[in-house]
Amino acid sequence: MTTKLNLTIEEETAKKIKAYASKKKTSVSKIAEEYFARITDRPSRKKKSFAEKYAGILKHSIPDINKARDEYLNEKYGL
Repeated sequence: MTTKLNLTIEEETAKKIKAYASKKKTSVSKIAEEYFARITDRPSRKKKSFAEKYAGILKHSIPDINKARDEYLNEKYGL
């Protein structure tokens, strides 16, 4: 089922949209419908903090630097 929707936009923008629709062999209504469907179907994108974005990204554990240093010194100096 379809319904009518009135929009008020700048005249120059309307001309550009009509020219674009004509070039793409579609209607302004179809362009608007696809755009509105796209922006309303996706989940809201709350900007994540750096920590939220990259938490758990490393697949391997970070080696213990102190243990690695101790092993190196033990091997080098026989401690």
